Amino acid sequence: MANTASPYGLKPVALIGGQAFNGGTIREIPMTVNSATAIGAGDIVQIGSASAGQPQALGATPTTSSAGVVGVCVGVSFIDPVLKQQQFANSLPANAVTNGYTNIMVRVNDDPDQLYQLQSVGAVADIIVGKFCAVENFGVGPYGNSTVRGSTPANTTTLALRIVGFASPAADSNRDLIVKFNHGVHMYYNATVLAN
Repeated sequence: MANTASPYGLKPVALIGGQAFNGGTIREIPMTVNSATAIGAGDIVQIGSASAGQPQALGATPTTSSAGVVGVCVGVSFIDPVLKQQQFANSLPANAVTNGYTNIMVRVNDDPDQLYQLQSVGAVADIIVGKFCAVENFGVGPYGNSTVRGSTPANTTTLALRIVGFASPAADSNRDLIVKFNHGVHMYYNATVLAN
């Protein structure tokens, strides 16, 4: 499945420890100010870095000293400036408020125990289970999905994600990983004070 380099961001697949999973806990976060970049399904969402309480897609990998990482975008809703109707979509364009979008809600899977599927930047062996990885390749693809992927695994304990398994075989040149936010990255397990 993952022989093609076509990153899709983080996709919720299960909860750690065999907890009951019904598709993930979704929190709607209102957005009333512009985000300089588009927000797509599968993007890591941070609040409060640009404006107090406001969501935005990260443009750099978070670490255990990051503040405000609240989860992963699983879609958005808004009143479209042309149709004047509530719409549900995979992504929200950059500068949406300036462009006339209103009633914007970023839908975020905010469970810190969530497991996600994520494509790796290249081939990885089974022995990397338990290691950590950063994320890279920020942006939104043509269908509104994130283009974020997992970077080279390492033993650096401050990196964004912990690798807990695989969703494709070792022979794949862009292997699908099963990952979880590293302890201290998600704001529910992090005491770092927000800047705003």
